[in-house]
Amino acid sequence: MESGNHKQTLMMNFISLYNKHKDKWWALPFVLPFLLYPITQYLSAYGQVNDYEIPFYYLNMALMTALTMIYGVKALPGIMLCLFYRVYPDRGFEPAIMSLIHYFTSAAISCAGYYYFTGKRGVASFGRYNLTWQRIFWLVFVNATLFLHYYHAELYLGLFGIHGSQMYVSPFTTRTLINYQGMLVGNMTGLPMCYLVIRSIRTPTYLGKYFRKIRSQVAEDLRLPELLCFFGSLITLTMLMVLPRSHTLMLMNSVYTLTLLLPVMIWGTLRLGHAAISLVWWVLLIVLCNNFHSYIPEDANYQLHLAVASSCFVAFSITITLMAINISRQRALNIKTKRLTSIDPIVHLPNLLALNSDLNKNTVSILCQLYIPELELLGRHYGLLMQIQYKQQLAHFLQPVLGKGEVIYTNSVLDLIIRLCPLHAEKRIDELHNRAKKFRFIRDGVKLYPQIGCSYCIINYPVGHLYLLIGELRALAEISLATNLPVDMRKQSSRLVQNQVKVKVDMMNQLQRALELGRFILMAQPIENKNGERYHEVLLRMRGNRDEIIFPDTFLPLANEFGVSSDIDLWVLNNTMKFMDKTRNSQPNQRFAINLTPASICRMDMANLIENMLVQYGIAPEQIVLEVTETDELTNNQQAVKTLDALQRLGCKIAIDDFGTGYASYARLKNMHADILKIDGSFIHNILSSEMDYKIVQSICELARMKNMTLVAECVETDEIRNTLFAMDIDYIQGYLIAKPVPIESLQATV
Repeated sequence: MESGNHKQTLMMNFISLYNKHKDKWWALPFVLPFLLYPITQYLSAYGQVNDYEIPFYYLNMALMTALTMIYGVKALPGIMLCLFYRVYPDRGFEPAIMSLIHYFTSAAISCAGYYYFTGKRGVASFGRYNLTWQRIFWLVFVNATLFLHYYHAELYLGLFGIHGSQMYVSPFTTRTLINYQGMLVGNMTGLPMCYLVIRSIRTPTYLGKYFRKIRSQVAEDLRLPELLCFFGSLITLTMLMVLPRSHTLMLMNSVYTLTLLLPVMIWGTLRLGHAAISLVWWVLLIVLCNNFHSYIPEDANYQLHLAVASSCFVAFSITITLMAINISRQRALNIKTKRLTSIDPIVHLPNLLALNSDLNKNTVSILCQLYIPELELLGRHYGLLMQIQYKQQLAHFLQPVLGKGEVIYTNSVLDLIIRLCPLHAEKRIDELHNRAKKFRFIRDGVKLYPQIGCSYCIINYPVGHLYLLIGELRALAEISLATNLPVDMRKQSSRLVQNQVKVKVDMMNQLQRALELGRFILMAQPIENKNGERYHEVLLRMRGNRDEIIFPDTFLPLANEFGVSSDIDLWVLNNTMKFMDKTRNSQPNQRFAINLTPASICRMDMANLIENMLVQYGIAPEQIVLEVTETDELTNNQQAVKTLDALQRLGCKIAIDDFGTGYASYARLKNMHADILKIDGSFIHNILSSEMDYKIVQSICELARMKNMTLVAECVETDEIRNTLFAMDIDYIQGYLIAKPVPIESLQATV
């Protein structure tokens, strides 16, 4: 045991020492040239043209460039000593020095130009689209061109001695062309591979990163049969080219077969991406270039065939490289776009699209919905940013209790949905709910902890009803708010929940249809004083799908919930004023009271919209009474106060509707500037039999008179109640005793 620990300690010390010194000039930069040069020399291919040896596929220059690219000046000692060691024994001191100069000068200049235009990002691995053209120009074209020119200049000056293969000949020959093309294709394909090998030796984990890159670049729909078909075609064509000429398919055993390789490689490029196809093409080039004697006949046109094959390799390499990089980039952009569409851009959590996709990848899942209704109220007071931060921090707070593969998704502003594994579901849900209740959101030093409802269900693959299911979970989560316990959909009446959701969705569709087609009905109920003078309150009804009449207590709460109540108010205002304009000759002094919801009062442009309507239809502002329902949604709301002040300055009358039942009624009466006060009918019904109701109405009257407000009593149904109210100096009464609501068009007929 102690021996094992000792070995482990030694290994850790060695790794630490290696990581500390590996990039010193005397470490890897010095060792790698000696280690890799023999390999690249062996993999390079050479041919004989007019008794001269020329490189058909040259990898040595790619190795030196890759070393210079990664290590910079640190690579200089290793490269120089390696080249001197390889050249000096065969050619002598002066040719060895010349080799050092033209190898290193071309690599140094090309790398310097490359890094000048790319900066630090130039050291990134191969396959980057934005670096492609700089790499091709500087590291391939400029590098090979400088190398060849230096080489021919040294031959011309006789600096390589009298070695037979190093005698100067005119550069404008087929031999020079083949030499140049061999260096181009060697740099084009060899640089990425040398870079991969050096980076993998330097950092072994880079190899794993490279294979992950291969996996990410491969087409998602690629299957094993297609992969086998591709490699089978490639191997077959290669074997036909490099096998001896004993078979009968002589046409395939020629340069012609190279043209057949291109469509196969393009097929592989489209399906595999840059990282994988670069390896495949590099291996294929090594095999083809080292066996070119098998498919290039040594006849009178041997040099021409060699030049054509070499040019094909260059053209194919450029085509495959550019196409592979472009395909990989496009595939990466598609993956990024797909990922972005699955992330909520505001909360930065996975959305319902991601949830639907993940559910279809799992046979069985548990869906848990956390519902925080008070976020809406907090958002109105603290802003949208508070809601976003709350959900983000709550999601982060819940992460420790989530297992592998379990994810938190965002739905609406008020919901979080969690996908859990089905193992020990109830225990996991209780743990999750308890942790959620412990969450405290701190804002300006104040801890906020809205109540959180929790519901859950089991869901099986495939999922075809996700959005309906989420609506059902929301309804169950509302039940959880009352019980303070998670609610299991299996233990609830699923049909009841489904019906509630269905009714809600159906009503919302009818509401939208009524807004689009004007399927609302304006009703009018008179409000009368003791002298018989009256004005009318406009009441709203909606016509259903079967032309049935739907009352506002059915559809208005839904309109408030889905944010269309303001649109309904504008419809009522517009159509009421249109009626007044139409009947101005028969009823010139008619007045109408119109209800405004809190959403309308809080709109910044509401006063301007009403003013424009008054101007459009030629209605005097004094003919309009705007009734505001007394709710806590207007408490301390500066915009509501501004809107009401603007309407009063315009000349409209402001009435407080249903006074006595809302939030902080007397505080509202004290601070709010209104013209009319409507006493809620719940105090009027029993005013003769309940001394408490009588005293309340009496106190309201006294306070209203102190503020010079007109008083209106609602729900007056008997003569006794009417007489009592007028005795209390109530100005106007409204109710069935006076008249029931009638369609507004009938008012014209009664004149």
